[in-house]
Amino acid sequence: MDDHADCKPYVDETGNLVFPKQCDEQYCWWGGGKKLVEILVELKVSKTVWQRYSPEPYPEELHKENYPLL
Repeated sequence: MDDHADCKPYVDETGNLVFPKQCDEQYCWWGGGKKLVEILVELKVSKTVWQRYSPEPYPEELHKENYPLL
């Protein structure tokens, strides 16, 4: 069993996307893991964080979840 299976990326208090050194390989987008946008959706990042890391439009599913009153 992989000791790092539960180690996931996260967004820190300043909005930086952090990939811990022991991060599960599925989150290593640079090494053939999930696409970065898939990781951003999974983390349910804010629009500000999304725009920092992706040129793609902010997903409607996240907009509805993160900004339900807009």
